[in-house]
Amino acid sequence: MVSYHNVVPDGALRGERLLHVPLGTFRAQVERLAQAFRFVPLGDLLARHRAGRSIRGLAAISFDDGYRGVLRHALPVLRQLGLPATVFVVAGALARTEPFWWDRLADAADGAVPDRERWLTDLAGEEARILCAAHRRRPERTWSDDYLPASAAELAAVADETGVSLGLHTVTHPNLIRVSSERCVAELNGCWTMLRERFPAVLPVVAYPYGMVDAAVSSAAAGRGFGGVTLVGRPLTPRDAPTLIPRLFVGPGMSPDALEVAAVGLRLLR
Repeated sequence: MVSYHNVVPDGALRGERLLHVPLGTFRAQVERLAQAFRFVPLGDLLARHRAGRSIRGLAAISFDDGYRGVLRHALPVLRQLGLPATVFVVAGALARTEPFWWDRLADAADGAVPDRERWLTDLAGEEARILCAAHRRRPERTWSDDYLPASAAELAAVADETGVSLGLHTVTHPNLIRVSSERCVAELNGCWTMLRERFPAVLPVVAYPYGMVDAAVSSAAAGRGFGGVTLVGRPLTPRDAPTLIPRLFVGPGMSPDALEVAAVGLRLLR
């Protein structure tokens, strides 16, 4: 199971560089993976796992954060190749016109977020607190739309397409292990409610923001009937809980050869 964030046109990258894959690189990566795996919808893969059925040779592709670049550049490639995908949506960002905090801070620091661990732990990954602490209340420069979240209308248009599903990525994208249990539940339930109000079908699976999850967060997801996916790059095994499904993070620096080796290696370890 592979996890992307965004896909942008070839050329100079902006924001947090690890998250934004150039279009040419993305196409080469997925074309190579399609030679080694049979891609299926994420919901189907998770259903097979829950039922104890074999998932050998199967793969699923997903995108976190709901970037507009995914809709503009990644999904057309996948459509051409006949590959399904899931987009995990930050429900509170559907009307957003500014980049996410991590892209703003990384853009001013050569592509990597300074003090990232501090922002995710001490400030719980909460945007308003982080931007205040970093003394950045407004975007410093004009951004391409590809680096902004897609709107509800844009997501609704692709959600109607065969092979594209939408999943949960909370309401405001906090680090769930650093907020209260009540806030954690509100983020999960709120995202589900907001997305279900706007889209005809939503996959009851949460991608934990920043890949951060512990036993309490996993239990909160399970208690509401949600599955959950992480950013732990290891093979999916029959012993994995439905709320702790691993995914292989894919960035712009991973060549098709390296990605195939990593993905096939995980498959062989199952």
